[in-house]
Amino acid sequence: MKIKSKFVWSQLIKYFGQGLLFVVPIFATFAVLYYLFQKLDTLLNLDIPGLGLVIIIGGVTIVGFVGTRLVTTPAFKGIDRLINRAPIVKIIYSSVKDLLEAFVGSKKKFTEPVIIKINNDSDVSQIGFLTQTDLTDLGIKEGFVSVYVPFSYSIMGNVYVVPRVNVKKLDSSPTETMKFVVSGGITNVKEQRKEKEIK
Repeated sequence: MKIKSKFVWSQLIKYFGQGLLFVVPIFATFAVLYYLFQKLDTLLNLDIPGLGLVIIIGGVTIVGFVGTRLVTTPAFKGIDRLINRAPIVKIIYSSVKDLLEAFVGSKKKFTEPVIIKINNDSDVSQIGFLTQTDLTDLGIKEGFVSVYVPFSYSIMGNVYVVPRVNVKKLDSSPTETMKFVVSGGITNVKEQRKEKEIK
């Protein structure tokens, strides 16, 4: 009985931790943007609705533009190296950086939607994105690839290492595939394509 209650508590703590990882970054982002929006509107003291929001969006875009220009400079590389020396900060920083680059950077990763079979004895398949084709650096033999499988209604997901023969490319675009998986299969790919054609 004690073992069962310990297991339940450990699972609850695990889920709580995962919930924090999901909620805190989103809440923090909206809180910062809301705070900046309020401050800008107060400082400017102009009766123009949404001016603060326009300035924030413009500011973030400018930071992105300047950031892409500084990426190749020694100063940026020096800061990058400095952060990567800090033990715990390095893990968080590099993970977030890699994830952001995978979505919006020059090193986009989620560009190859695929369907995979986890078990050869079953017809059940999962939709995901091919992220790595060479895993020998991890000590995994050739012929295996890594596939990111996002969860429905979440930004989280799992990474599976499967034989290359179990992976088939999909005809849908990365955006259509991500929407389909994250929506729990509710998004209609055909309707999305029709909407694009109308636009």
